[in-house]
Amino acid sequence: MKKILLSSFLVSSSLLYGETFELGKINVLSDSNSDKKFTDNVIYFEDIQLQEKKSISEALNTISGINVYNLGGRNEQMITLRGFDVKHAPLYIDGIPIAVAYDGYVDFSRFTTFDLSQIQVSKGLSSVLLGSNNFAGAINLVTKKPTKELEGVASIGVFSGNGKKSYLNLGTNQGTYYVQGSVSYLDRDNFPMSDDFKETSRQNNDKREQSYSEDKKLNLKVGYTPNETDEYAVNYINQKADKGVPYSVLPSERARYWKWDYWDKESIYFLSKTNFKYFYLKSRVFYDKFKNQLSTYTDNSYSQLDSNYAGWYDDDTKGISLELGQYDTGKNSLKFAFHAKQDSHKENDGDTNKVYEMKVNTYSLGLENIYRFTNDLRLILGVSWDKDDIKKADNTRYDSSSTSGMASIKEFENTSATAFNPMAKIEYNINSSSKIYAGIAKKTRFASIKDRYSYRMNRAIPNPELKEEQATNYEIGFNKFFENQGVKGSVFYGDITDFIMTNKVANPSGSGTVDQNQNVGEVRQRGYEIEYFYNFESGLIFDANYTRLLLEDKEDKVDITNAPKDKIALSFSYEPIRKLVTNINMQYSSSRHTQDDDRSKDVSGATIWNLKVAYNFTQALSMDIGANNIFDKNYEYDYGFPEAGRVFFANLTYKF
Repeated sequence: MKKILLSSFLVSSSLLYGETFELGKINVLSDSNSDKKFTDNVIYFEDIQLQEKKSISEALNTISGINVYNLGGRNEQMITLRGFDVKHAPLYIDGIPIAVAYDGYVDFSRFTTFDLSQIQVSKGLSSVLLGSNNFAGAINLVTKKPTKELEGVASIGVFSGNGKKSYLNLGTNQGTYYVQGSVSYLDRDNFPMSDDFKETSRQNNDKREQSYSEDKKLNLKVGYTPNETDEYAVNYINQKADKGVPYSVLPSERARYWKWDYWDKESIYFLSKTNFKYFYLKSRVFYDKFKNQLSTYTDNSYSQLDSNYAGWYDDDTKGISLELGQYDTGKNSLKFAFHAKQDSHKENDGDTNKVYEMKVNTYSLGLENIYRFTNDLRLILGVSWDKDDIKKADNTRYDSSSTSGMASIKEFENTSATAFNPMAKIEYNINSSSKIYAGIAKKTRFASIKDRYSYRMNRAIPNPELKEEQATNYEIGFNKFFENQGVKGSVFYGDITDFIMTNKVANPSGSGTVDQNQNVGEVRQRGYEIEYFYNFESGLIFDANYTRLLLEDKEDKVDITNAPKDKIALSFSYEPIRKLVTNINMQYSSSRHTQDDDRSKDVSGATIWNLKVAYNFTQALSMDIGANNIFDKNYEYDYGFPEAGRVFFANLTYKF
């Protein structure tokens, strides 16, 4: 939702923090009309900063259609987009896919917001030019780009749990070239428990056990702009993290005594745009590497590794993306995209230290055309052809002496799958301030390496024959802008077939049954989103959004998890006196179903209020204080894993 930022605090921040990195934006259906006003939502850095959202999961929780949840047993923070997780709505940085190659997941709390200019969220009717596996949409983190000869920001802060935050952004733009550098550090010993939490034998103090974390990040960018239309940039990002894993507070639930010894991610990529006489060419060449090590212990002394010691992962993704586009003729705009990448995964057996390897190649060809019948009426047609090709799949439980079951297979059969995804959308400008649209799109997600081949720590057997999931998404929507307010809404419906769900099958190694991923789900998705903002003459800025979501398995084979039916987000920003800005924001989600192993439990809904007050001593120097979860609500997103209680914070920031 587009908002007019009235306060001097926000305006000065916008001017001093650099511009959006245009090369880093992902494709949406119509650059001139539909990107921000229809299917695409944008979260700007000014709002992220004003609401004190340190991680991208916190920032994403402020917009419609997105819910945050935790995989408590792994201490990984995730999001769902209209009920579907990141495997179905991939995460990008400057258009580069960065999900973990093995399972398609990524811990959203490990990605800080300090070096971003905006976050793009594309939903439902996303462009076919984005590439494969954009089943429910896409999320793109767009980094900063400098505009002045010298500009920057330095900030330090503290927060509850002995938390420390610091970051430095520096940039220079010399006309024909620019350089941008960012470093950040985020650390905490623990997070505080709510006073309303009732202590258990596993959690008998006010500091959450094993909730420590440390995140360090370096982001360097060098760009070359030989003229007004062409641009070339190289970007390098290095993230290093380690974290504890709080175990369930409930003695009746299984406790996991785990630690992430390291969680390291490294990306290097080249982006370009070159204009020719009648068309342009954009390119992305990238290499993304991810390493982690998970240690599992027998008890909370963390002194003895258990027999299921998980060992390390060593994953990488390398690839290229090209986009060839026709200059808009006034009537017609044609674009073609090609994507090719290889995901590689290596892991070790914690007992024997054997190394296993898996590789998959993914390709996508996309064609999209925007035809304008008039200046106000547009038809968008697109189609993509995607291919998923397994190149290597070692069996991590191979036993050469075995004569039965999966254990006798040294390497799983290499398979491949293809998908054809058409889409159509029509947009109409009723007048200069009112627009409507309607569309339909077929979407596909190929099974991940983990979906196909994981034994899930000996609790399941692989299924190399998994087919791709398929969805048909329908959506209609509108927006209406007035002089100082606006409203936007959409209604969406999806039919999903061959949805991958866990099923019980006969154990090939003996008696009884065991879990296996299978294409058994027939899922229906229904819902609507409403967004509204109002800029009062008094200086108060109010915005709100509401999401209604119904996600269900049509055959009632399994309950859908982490899909609350109702979600509300509110924000009030006010400048009572010059230089003083206050913000109150709230996120509410209704009850949800959670599941881990064979446990299935519901958790209650939660309303979380946050407050921040910022004061500008000068145009360059500001200070802010505030608190998250100001009413100290005791709540959880995963059964047995409570979230943080009231967290106080204070920051000092200098901009130049």
